[in-house]
Amino acid sequence: MIAPPNELLARIESARLWNFFHKDWLLQMRLALRGQLPGEYRVFVESEAVLVTPDGADAPAGVFVPDVSAGRSASLPPEGGGFPRGAATTAVVEADETCAIETHYTLVVRHSRDQRIVAVVELLSPSNKGLGNRLDREQHLRKRDRYLDAGINLLEIDSLLEGVRDLPPAIAALKDYERVAWTASHDDGRRRYRGWGWNARDPLPAIDWRIDPGRAVLIDLSVTLRDAVAFNDWESLAR
Repeated sequence: MIAPPNELLARIESARLWNFFHKDWLLQMRLALRGQLPGEYRVFVESEAVLVTPDGADAPAGVFVPDVSAGRSASLPPEGGGFPRGAATTAVVEADETCAIETHYTLVVRHSRDQRIVAVVELLSPSNKGLGNRLDREQHLRKRDRYLDAGINLLEIDSLLEGVRDLPPAIAALKDYERVAWTASHDDGRRRYRGWGWNARDPLPAIDWRIDPGRAVLIDLSVTLRDAVAFNDWESLAR
């Protein structure tokens, strides 16, 4: 990798390539997890399609009053059929709104005995952070709450500079860093948070994460990023 990792992440983000890149990075994390977990665990990259529309129209709606319009009278039509003269004039509003289908990917660890989800990795996308789409941000936060409420061990990685950063209150001090990652692990009825924050000149962290009672893994963000960049030559794509 020629560019420093954080500089390359910023270039991919500014080039609006994140929605293509983040699957490559998650796949490398999957390989890292697969090598550390026994056969009773299965590791998947699962996807969902999301319709992303802007919070507001780029241009105001056009309002047109037609030269001739027809409206139905509240009273019955006169004898002989037809409607009375003086039909109501109705304005017609027309507007165009850009929208796109985004595919969001989540790395999921399941126990093979019952396909129970034990751990999830969320690599945040721009729309997860409210960029251009407040509704997707709200949907992401609701999904995150469902994971936590269900006792699923979570790793969330926010390596994007733009957008709203939503952190659990327990690790709110991380908001002052340019990029963050954090884990929530559940054991014996308790939830434990751990967080990592880094800036442009800092190395990406290696995250040790308890994904199941008695089972911990290590996800080295620097190594997985390097392998993801090499796989599709993101160094050239993000120039």
